[in-house]
Amino acid sequence: MKNQLKFTEDVLFNNYMVSSSVEEFVHSQIPFFIDKNICGNIRAYSEEINRISLKVLSEINGRHKELLKYVDDFPLKKKIFALKCPMSRVYWTRYDTFIDTNDDIYFAEFNYDKPCGQKEIALTGKEEFKGNLNEGFEERLKDYLIEISREFVQDEKINVGFLMDPAHYEEFHHSYYFKDIFKDTCINIIPVGTNNLSVIEGDVYAFSKIKVKVILRMFPAEYLQEVNNIDEILDCFNEGRVLIVNDPRIIAIQSKGYFAYLWDLVKRDSNLLSAVEKKTIESCIPYTEILSKDNLAQCLNRKDKYVVKACLGRYSEEVYLGKLYNDDDWNKQLEAVLSCGKMHVLQHLIDIRQEHCYAPDYNNRNTPLTAYGNFGVYIMDNKSCGILVRWSSSLLTNDDYTWMSPLGEDEYPLKIEKRHFDTEEKRVDFYEDLSEELAFKYDYTGPYTNILEYISLDNMIIKRSLYNEMKDAGHKFCSILKKVCPHIKENLELFGPILGIPERLYKMIEISSTSELCAVGRIDFAVDDLGKLNILEFNSETPAGFVESMGINSIMKSRLYIKQEDPNVNLKNSIKNVLKNIINEIEKHKHVKNIAVVMSWYYEDIFNTNVISEILKECGSYNIIFGNIYDMKVMDNKIYLYGNEIDAIYRYYPLDWFYYDEDMRKFIEPLSTSEYLINPAHTLISQSKALFAVLYELIGKGILDNSEEQFIEKYIPYTTIQKDKKLSHDFLAKPYLSREGNDIEDSFKEIDEDKDYIYQDRVNIRPLRLTEHTCLGAEEKFQFPIIGAYIADDVVCGIYTRMGEAVTDITAKYVSTYIE
Repeated sequence: MKNQLKFTEDVLFNNYMVSSSVEEFVHSQIPFFIDKNICGNIRAYSEEINRISLKVLSEINGRHKELLKYVDDFPLKKKIFALKCPMSRVYWTRYDTFIDTNDDIYFAEFNYDKPCGQKEIALTGKEEFKGNLNEGFEERLKDYLIEISREFVQDEKINVGFLMDPAHYEEFHHSYYFKDIFKDTCINIIPVGTNNLSVIEGDVYAFSKIKVKVILRMFPAEYLQEVNNIDEILDCFNEGRVLIVNDPRIIAIQSKGYFAYLWDLVKRDSNLLSAVEKKTIESCIPYTEILSKDNLAQCLNRKDKYVVKACLGRYSEEVYLGKLYNDDDWNKQLEAVLSCGKMHVLQHLIDIRQEHCYAPDYNNRNTPLTAYGNFGVYIMDNKSCGILVRWSSSLLTNDDYTWMSPLGEDEYPLKIEKRHFDTEEKRVDFYEDLSEELAFKYDYTGPYTNILEYISLDNMIIKRSLYNEMKDAGHKFCSILKKVCPHIKENLELFGPILGIPERLYKMIEISSTSELCAVGRIDFAVDDLGKLNILEFNSETPAGFVESMGINSIMKSRLYIKQEDPNVNLKNSIKNVLKNIINEIEKHKHVKNIAVVMSWYYEDIFNTNVISEILKECGSYNIIFGNIYDMKVMDNKIYLYGNEIDAIYRYYPLDWFYYDEDMRKFIEPLSTSEYLINPAHTLISQSKALFAVLYELIGKGILDNSEEQFIEKYIPYTTIQKDKKLSHDFLAKPYLSREGNDIEDSFKEIDEDKDYIYQDRVNIRPLRLTEHTCLGAEEKFQFPIIGAYIADDVVCGIYTRMGEAVTDITAKYVSTYIE
């Protein structure tokens, strides 16, 4: 990401944006992606409604003359609609589009008259990312005006008067933006205001000197009386001596009364529209009618359902949302509207869904938040050709506190497949039955986290291509660790302090002789906003989720008739094979009879370790002793559990805790003189988050080959032990050996730099909507998916997905995952 201040300077000076006191907060650099299906609907509906609208406009003085009654009066209305010349081709149009909570799209209003946003769309079109919706917009903007102008006049150089009000900074900046982008074309843009046009001998002139053949109008039709000599200019237009783009008659379909006209045609089943056209209108235009005393009562009684808008209002002015008023104030507001003399419409309020996006902040970071998106779809030559999004924290889009971002279209490789039950009671019964089966089969006691349901009954579906990439990336990642970790193990005096490994554990790690990277590990993957796969961390010591991944996935697939592939069908066998290999390697040094499977007696540790215990029972004729790690004893440098001398240990207990817990330090000596650990001691090297910083330090040192270095830079967010210039302003500070998201801080907070942190570029994980159920009810929330890929024998052998806050913590939900 570019420095936000420098990016803003470029936006202002090279893209003609308006300066303001909040200019650094207007343009986010992080793209927002619209789902491919929704984007297709926006295109299809906007192009069809535009076709209908231009057909209606072409018959404004004929079959559709009744539309004029839906256009509020303004000084030049009669003269404009008395024009006899052919309608000018429409150069620019923008539909303000909203996505509702059902993923349907609706057009709240049409900007046919003088839409802005061209330079903003062009700016985002220059960003380089896959799926950019606005790529090439500026070229299309130039080509189409040249085409329209060339059709009217064949002069080598065509003078185009850009009509705007210089007092309106936005339009004024637009005129100079157009002058700049057309400077090397046949178009000569001449910015002109209300006092700069005149008619001399039947031709229009700018500044009384420059003959103008085309007027590009960014000046509202209802205020054209403010333009000097406008009557003569309109006469020239009517006589074909000058071309006005857009045609001022287009105000008829700019008016919000046009929505009411269309709905009146639908309600009376008028033959002026086809059945398909009526269906289209019903599908994407909110129900609208002219506000009057006749419908005042319904507007008062159901205020939360309606919005009232002035027919010729602009910039969200004279827009009144009933839900923002109390009953008395709403009554007063409607009385004022009805007595003001202006025509207003009454329109069903769109139930706009909120989106997860990013807003720039004062410290060169992008703040994740939820906001309402106003997606202005731009139409040229009857085709959708770009979209401008304006974000707002409130329902009304206000230029004083809106911000923008690049827009993309994609088919995200992760999706939530919602499970629907006839009633909430049936959903709860299913959840309780599932919990009961898990309790009896796996001793599972984790279906609730306080008042939260921990297991989501919705499913995560992963695209096959992403799953294959995860498998390839997981294997490559393990191969790099198998190459690097032995060097670190041989040089612990150097690397131990860097990785945060206590010195008293060095010997334990050094005697670890198994060739396996780990017994079972889990790589935590995340997919960012751009659809890019990232490796966040590697839990090589004590990964959780065995019951969920083996049990819940299987039960859900069977009970809910899920068709997609379960990635965990071979998870148990894969783990068993690795455990057998490690035990066989230990047996090269000692006889193994009694295997202790131990944990700290935390409820989650118990049922996870129980799964491992059952798998170990299938590994051979061993005596598996399941127990509390704090019940182990040391006698004569040997380890005992419940009176049995132990030959091998599977610990569901972090290795570093043997040092930090004084009660456990007595085990360091026996574990350092004889090989006991099935999940080997050297896994503490790969468990340390500082290892990612070490991998980055190895780049360019001749230890890794090119493909390995490229892999690190592609999949692992930049990580460093000390903050440097390469580190983004958006970063996370993670303790070297923290687990379950504990003590992770982000750059938005003050960080105690005396603590042992690694600093890692924050991955902008794209959240998905997931319904969270509690004892108090249900709420749909944005939740961030972390896809844990189990590793056994260097191969991805299963998936464990949790969804929670931006930093995964104890409130995260398990979501069963399947492959499409």
